[in-house]
Amino acid sequence: MNQSNGFNQKDVDNRDIDSVDFTDISIKKNVEITPLKPGGSNFKTHVLIEKTSSQLRYKPSIGGALFGFIFFAIGFGFLIFNIGFNKWFIQEPSLFNFFGLAFGLVFAIAGGYMLYTLYKPRVFDKQSGYYYKGYNFKPNERKLKHQFRLKTIIAIQIIGETIRSKNGSYGSFELNLVLEDGTRRNVIDHGNIKSIIDDAHVLSRFLNVPIWHAESNKL
Repeated sequence: MNQSNGFNQKDVDNRDIDSVDFTDISIKKNVEITPLKPGGSNFKTHVLIEKTSSQLRYKPSIGGALFGFIFFAIGFGFLIFNIGFNKWFIQEPSLFNFFGLAFGLVFAIAGGYMLYTLYKPRVFDKQSGYYYKGYNFKPNERKLKHQFRLKTIIAIQIIGETIRSKNGSYGSFELNLVLEDGTRRNVIDHGNIKSIIDDAHVLSRFLNVPIWHAESNKL
């Protein structure tokens, strides 16, 4: 990736032998190198932790959890305020009252969805032999998109992208899993490249798979 995003091959490879690739090169050539989830936050949203010696999982970072909670609290506060204000001071609902309720509802739903997504389990479990992302883990179900056997993971992929908007630009980075059929599954996507690289090396050692990087993309 280009230097402007603070991410290049030396960042990934300068870690002993984690990035040595023993995978069939034909698979690597056919794996997509465009962002799997275009966009992403400009701050660290998740932290990789060792739950047990046989399990790694992601949990929300303090900043990520706080961001979602603030959205939810603002929305919920507006709902409570407008319901109470309407009950005690207004005999008939006004346009202002409806606007306040709508505003509060939108923020509360957005904040709730953020928290739901942030706290969604992302687990690498050697005991069950599965990776799963979601609240309902069914170890014997093989057709679910967000759970699959660890042995089907052949590489960790890191992709960076420069996201541009009217307020400026920032870098966001994906950590994806590459499966033996050449498909990819996204694990996390945020703006802290050091954390992404550190996580990739932890997962590379845990799963005994190489790390692949892709060129930078611009949105």
